[in-house]
Amino acid sequence: MIQHLVRKTPRLSIAAGALLLSMAATARSQDAGVITGVVRDATTRAPIASAQVQIVNTTRATIAGDDGTFRIANVRPGQYQIRALRLGFQSSTQPAQVTAGGTTALEFALAPAAVSLEEVVTTATGETSRKREIGSAVATIAPKQQELATAQSVSQLLTGKVAGVDVASSGGTVGSGSRIRIRGANSLSLTNEPLIIVDGIRFNNSVGVDNTSGAGTIGVGGQVPSRFNDINPEDIESIEVLKGPAAAAQYGTAAANGVFQIKTKRGRSGKARWTTFVESGSINDHTDYPANYQQIGINTPAGTRAAFCSLDSQTRGLCTPIVDSLISFNPLVQASPFRSGVRRAYGASVNGGTDQITYYIAGNYDKQRGVFVTSQDQRASGRANLSVQLRDNWNLSVGTSYLANHLHLPQNDNNTLGIISAALLGTASDDPVGHGYLNGLAPPQIYNINTRQDVQRFENSINSSFQPLSWLTATGVAGLDYLNRYDNEVIPPLKVPFGSLPDGQRTSNPYQIYNYTANGTLSASFTPFEGLKSTTKASGLFNKELIRGTRAFGAKLVAGTLSLQGTTARFAVGETSTDNKTVSVLGSEDLAWRDRIFLSGAIRNDKNSAFGQNFGSINYPSVTLSWVVNEESWFPRNNIFNSLRLRAANGRSGQKPTFRDAITFFNAQTVTVGGTDVAGITVGGTGNKDLRPEKSRETELGFDAGFLGERIGFEVTHYDKRTDDLLIAVPLAPSLGLTTTQFKNLGSVSNKGWELLVNAKVIDIERVAFDFGIATSTNDNKLLSLGFLAPGKPVQPIVVNTQQQHREGLPLGAYFQRSITFADANGDGIIARSEITLSDTAVYLGNPLPRHQLSFSPNLTLFKLFRVAALIDHKDGYKLFNNTRRFRCSFGNCPEAYVRTAPLADQAAAIAIALGTDAGYIEDANFTKLRELSFTIAAPERFNQAFGGRNLELTIAGRNLHTWTKYTGFDPEVNSSPGANFSTSDFLTLPPTRTWTARLTMSF
Repeated sequence: MIQHLVRKTPRLSIAAGALLLSMAATARSQDAGVITGVVRDATTRAPIASAQVQIVNTTRATIAGDDGTFRIANVRPGQYQIRALRLGFQSSTQPAQVTAGGTTALEFALAPAAVSLEEVVTTATGETSRKREIGSAVATIAPKQQELATAQSVSQLLTGKVAGVDVASSGGTVGSGSRIRIRGANSLSLTNEPLIIVDGIRFNNSVGVDNTSGAGTIGVGGQVPSRFNDINPEDIESIEVLKGPAAAAQYGTAAANGVFQIKTKRGRSGKARWTTFVESGSINDHTDYPANYQQIGINTPAGTRAAFCSLDSQTRGLCTPIVDSLISFNPLVQASPFRSGVRRAYGASVNGGTDQITYYIAGNYDKQRGVFVTSQDQRASGRANLSVQLRDNWNLSVGTSYLANHLHLPQNDNNTLGIISAALLGTASDDPVGHGYLNGLAPPQIYNINTRQDVQRFENSINSSFQPLSWLTATGVAGLDYLNRYDNEVIPPLKVPFGSLPDGQRTSNPYQIYNYTANGTLSASFTPFEGLKSTTKASGLFNKELIRGTRAFGAKLVAGTLSLQGTTARFAVGETSTDNKTVSVLGSEDLAWRDRIFLSGAIRNDKNSAFGQNFGSINYPSVTLSWVVNEESWFPRNNIFNSLRLRAANGRSGQKPTFRDAITFFNAQTVTVGGTDVAGITVGGTGNKDLRPEKSRETELGFDAGFLGERIGFEVTHYDKRTDDLLIAVPLAPSLGLTTTQFKNLGSVSNKGWELLVNAKVIDIERVAFDFGIATSTNDNKLLSLGFLAPGKPVQPIVVNTQQQHREGLPLGAYFQRSITFADANGDGIIARSEITLSDTAVYLGNPLPRHQLSFSPNLTLFKLFRVAALIDHKDGYKLFNNTRRFRCSFGNCPEAYVRTAPLADQAAAIAIALGTDAGYIEDANFTKLRELSFTIAAPERFNQAFGGRNLELTIAGRNLHTWTKYTGFDPEVNSSPGANFSTSDFLTLPPTRTWTARLTMSF
């Protein structure tokens, strides 16, 4: 039924569009008037493109063209207030008297503003509010052309751009995802990734490799595909970042980790305007990989050959090195698997329309070929957005997009057959077959493992606003995000000589994921007395996520076939079927005093199907206050201190348990009875009827200020966030005959910090303009409590992995190992086991998430034709487990295991592995990176006019150009487990690659 509906949706969309066109064609009122005008820069008098022009207190609005002109037709006669606003400028409001059949002309002059309070932010119910009306910090990103050239994905577009948002690049595999954290981590057991909203509907943002809700089901060692990066950056108009419960409380049981609200591009009235682009670039790995080492010696006292005569063995008297017998070989250099990767991208979009109907249509093709033969990402996408003014008081927008993505994933990370791992754990000498790679498997053999993910994604949305009365507005949002994902892998027989792989095998896992959204709101506004405006809203909201998937595996593949039909042994099947629903009601009251003091209160009630049977629903209240102080009559008027807004917010939001944490379920199990196999069951999970959602509450205080004629703007925010009722897996007694653990709501986590945003226009004259932005933040993450199993019996520290733990009073996922102290007591330049002392117990060594972040983004424009932009990104206050170096030393491959001149600390770290600690490999990961650098040349206006175009630009952009760090690994951003909540290590992962891209953009 659902699949049938999905197949029918494109045709239904076309039919709906035809109906809308016919309705709009009859919507003209005989007595209507027209409002026209132009929006200009108050300083330069240049037109301001894409400015929003609104009729205040109505649903009517439009977007100015590239020449700054606008037109709003079919306006009923009367007196109106018209507001023009644009990101980076102060808004302006003018009265307009509209007469029957007449045209009212206006001209707006917007003054530049370093602190913009007039940005329009979308709420959880699909309505909009100005930034000045919101008491919480909301960051807005509007991608520029040069940023699109430097960023190949949405996650890269966000990196280093927003204070308090940590986008951690996991590695250099094309198509892989990033770990994103907003204001730290909140949960031990549930996801810490943000909620994604695209044009008002929920967008699946699964991470990790998981058979139920992951981004994939076939592991390749660590790197995982990204569902967030399914969004095409070319289609994005803006990204709004709601950083925590104080801002996102109205999203309820989904918003504890923050929200990304993405608005896609819309059309403008007027003739068709085309924009096309073509990109070409290189992808290269510039890592200086180490060689493998080996010392040949003589075993003592046997006198036999010692293949690995390490310094440790020498100090223990186990062997004696042979002179000049230290050998080394570097498979990644001398038998290099790398190639020069290539990126190609092409796209075109067109927008235009009439006074009643506007459209935006776009199509893109993108192909990235990574530095490995089996690393490739190829995608084609399209989007169509239609906006219709059905009546002068009724508008409707319909949007639809389609993505076809084909991803080829290489073996990587924690994988014996990974390219990097096979080389770095290989031998110190060449050989004619394996060329030094582990197990004698050279890359051409490993490349026979063909792991792919094919995605078809269809997303559609409908947004409508109807104002039947001057004081009453109805808003509706509905849509579907449909994901058809096919994870598959084939290993041909006799191609990969490792373990059972010569038999050949096939994995085939098709999944269908449906995410439905439906919201409706009634909003009533009135003025109880002059100067005070009251707006009361009531909403009903519904969300449903449906996952259907099957998994099939077979081995002993018949030669010449690549399908499951050709497998003959070791069959395995599995099926996933989940259905999660949330039903909500939301009520709010907004008070505005003279458009400068805003007080808002709201409460949302959620009922979710994953809650425990004995738990009903949950309330999420919120309150915000915003005061635009500089608009008070007593505020000093001077050119030094220009604007000031004070803001405060408090809110709660949550996160639901996964779909069957609250219920006891069973797994099928074959049981042998009387020599015959019969069907049986085992307990798969022990439920908890009292299970509740995790609850986060946050208080946020801040101010926005402008100085020196609005040339310098500051946004300062302090947040204090606490999450309670953490889901903790507590142990169960084996005598119960159930599973070993059960989820209970027990613990608490705290996140506190500061955020600072600085925007400065240093020079702004005819021939030269220079501005810069600074975004910096801190985060103090702490596990307050793991709760109690019984009075006086606290939950013991939770082990994440061998190196990381959750312990009360410390950051989540903290690194713990027995610490090392050493001294070269005999002065021979070699550290022996006897010269190393370990602490009695494991001690805290650091946290995996950065405490401090800072980015600096300067922009220089010369003669309005040449622009240089950069992004410098800095992170500090955190550690990274260098498991690559640790594993190499445990394999006897690292130089410090043999070389007498190696640093003593390196020698001690290597020997301490055998003593039972990895403390020497938990390193400071602080770094500063030249993240982006771009050069853009624009064609002169005379050239554009001669060729009938509007704009022609060439951008040369680079990414990951240089890193300053003391970290000894390949790159401090590497993470071999990006899909995991806290497991963080540099473990044989391909580091982030360096890219250079040339982009030619033409508009006409």
